[in-house]
Amino acid sequence: MRKVLYVPLDERACNYAFPRLLAEMTDGIELLVPPCEMMGKLKIPADYERIWQWVFQNAPACEYAILSVDTLVYGNIVNSRTHRRTREECEKTLENFRRLKKNNPGLKIHAFNLVARVAACNDSHEDPDYWAKYGRGIWRIAYLTDKVGRGHASDEEKAELRRLDGAVPEECLNDFLARREVDRFTNLCCVDLVKEGVFDVLTIPKDDTAEYGYAAMDQAAIAKRVRAGRLMDRVLVYPGADEVGCVIFTRVFNLIKGYVPRVYVRYSSTWGPTVVPLYEDRPLHESIKSQITSAGGIVEDCSDRSDCMLAVNSPGKYMIESMDQDEKDLTFTSHSNMHEFLRYIDYYVRSDRKAVGLAEVSVCNGCENEFMDYAALSGVLKKVQAVGGWNTSQNTIGVVLAQTVIASYYDRFLGNAEKFRLSEEFKMRSIVCDWLYQANVLRSFLAETKGRIDPFALGGHRASVEKYFRDRLNKLIREKFGSSYQGADIVIDDLFFQWDGVFYMNLHVLLENIKSILE
Repeated sequence: MRKVLYVPLDERACNYAFPRLLAEMTDGIELLVPPCEMMGKLKIPADYERIWQWVFQNAPACEYAILSVDTLVYGNIVNSRTHRRTREECEKTLENFRRLKKNNPGLKIHAFNLVARVAACNDSHEDPDYWAKYGRGIWRIAYLTDKVGRGHASDEEKAELRRLDGAVPEECLNDFLARREVDRFTNLCCVDLVKEGVFDVLTIPKDDTAEYGYAAMDQAAIAKRVRAGRLMDRVLVYPGADEVGCVIFTRVFNLIKGYVPRVYVRYSSTWGPTVVPLYEDRPLHESIKSQITSAGGIVEDCSDRSDCMLAVNSPGKYMIESMDQDEKDLTFTSHSNMHEFLRYIDYYVRSDRKAVGLAEVSVCNGCENEFMDYAALSGVLKKVQAVGGWNTSQNTIGVVLAQTVIASYYDRFLGNAEKFRLSEEFKMRSIVCDWLYQANVLRSFLAETKGRIDPFALGGHRASVEKYFRDRLNKLIREKFGSSYQGADIVIDDLFFQWDGVFYMNLHVLLENIKSILE
């Protein structure tokens, strides 16, 4: 049994549970994860000193380590945005990585450290308290400062930046900038750890990023350090965050198995590859190439030479929020062709008999209902190995890609009923969460309870809200899939909310006695 050490970005299912579920689909690989009670919660940081003890205790038995720098230095993803640690304190903690490598010279460390986001909204739930009033202003100042600095700003934008002077209290802006400086210092120190040979590979996802702003400025500083150290082959920087644990686990899986998956990418729209998704800073296809590279694969342009296919339902012209899809314009049909796209997926499955992952990223924070209904009606949802459509496009792409690559290595789990069931349960969980929940039940809940229940703090409403979602999800499951799915009842085995808010729902789906339609 090959053991892999894993310290997640936080305790949410996408970071904590998903990589473990992927590991259970493999053979001969065990993923070791710290006990969940060590991981903290939202703005309560993880007990990183205990986690470090756990790391040192378990590392000698492991061949690989997948380590979140944000958790091991700040406490988790949220605390990378809210901490009050100094450069000296962070530098002292970073010494633990050197000690870990010295004590375990054969341990291959694949670390990841986010470029912290600058949220473009007035919402302090996952950011400093003053973000509730000044978040949008801070984001705009950052955006325009970078754009002016690069000489790309218009006269109107230069004037707007001057008008914003004093719009954010100095103490709030100074707090943000001081933390930003510490975070960049940690990013650069991590690049140095690659040069020293402590980290074998460093992945730097850009969380909720944009073309201009402090994330872009941080990336420029990181790129300069990477070039100076000639580390281009060992430091990967691209948009993402909550999918990174799944992607790096898949990379380690591929290294252990000696597998280099050839991934064919197919889009539903002509302009889809060139669309810059919401919360990202580059064309969709560039990020997808980065995800495939990060997972240890290569992009294959010819379908008949591929090992698997990533089928991307892409925006026709631009991306919108799932919540706004009732007002989508004609470009969702005039600039995209669902008929051809779904027909090709069916053809690829029947003719090539290889794994397919379906990423629904025409909208963000949920799935596009018309497309998913059509995919279910056509039978495609049953024939593909992975489905996703949650949060940002790269969150979706990373998780779908990870499951697809693993399924491709095992020939879609044909002949292994237990692994096939685990894979299908993970896929159905995504269908229920990303489509039925985010794009439908959640939207109804927010409209019906506006002003009555705080969606970020359920408190005493928690039990009734969980019942609301369970009842309506079961109703939608019956409507979309009938009484069973491939001979198995679709059972919501568990449903609960993390961080006490409806935006962080987790559930587990059971598909007992499922039968493969691929054999």
